[in-house]
Amino acid sequence: TNPDFTINYTGFKNNETSTVIDTKPTASTMATTTSDTGTYDITLSGATDNNYTITNVTGTLTITKASLTATADDITREYGETNPDLSINYTGFKNNETSTVIDTKPTASTTATVTSDTGTYDITLSGGTDNNYTITNVTGTLTITKATLTATADNITREYGDTNPDFTISYTGYKNNDTLSDIDTVPTASTTATATSDAGDYDISLTEATDNNYTITNVTGTLTI
Repeated sequence: TNPDFTINYTGFKNNETSTVIDTKPTASTMATTTSDTGTYDITLSGATDNNYTITNVTGTLTITKASLTATADDITREYGETNPDLSINYTGFKNNETSTVIDTKPTASTTATVTSDTGTYDITLSGGTDNNYTITNVTGTLTITKATLTATADNITREYGDTNPDFTISYTGYKNNDTLSDIDTVPTASTTATATSDAGDYDISLTEATDNNYTITNVTGTLTI
């Protein structure tokens, strides 16, 4: 809102002050709380006095830009997924305004792509201009979390007395056309069954596997003798 307007006087005689003026001038402006930035006249009206001829001189009300903060919203997605829509939160609007009034809105972007490794990436804002606001852009964060990869020991069958065949593992959940060669530490399959083990079913278990971009879930298979 407009501040209180003040008036300065020059020309008093006999050490008088504005208290002697019969009818003081009043100051006003056409600017309101919703007026755009710019300069507006502060005009004086009225004012009469028995001993003075009062000359009114116009002043200036200068409306400067308000501060508006644009913050890129933090988001999270899994490895191998496309980036979700990047959104922006604003604080500092006046007069119940919203982002629809911004002359040129800032745009949000990140260097992360569908093939980017897990980790955190800046969501930066660029541009953003408005006649009534000075816009400050605040960076957000895109967090890429691990995707889920399932490693399953394949079921196999052999006869009693034979050595175990080579164990194989099937994978589901790869992203970005990844293959086994992209896994940092691959699981290995083993069983307690030997050539002398009796006929029956034996677990084929998998050792723990690790990867920067995947959380690997191991599923036990079955060796049937």
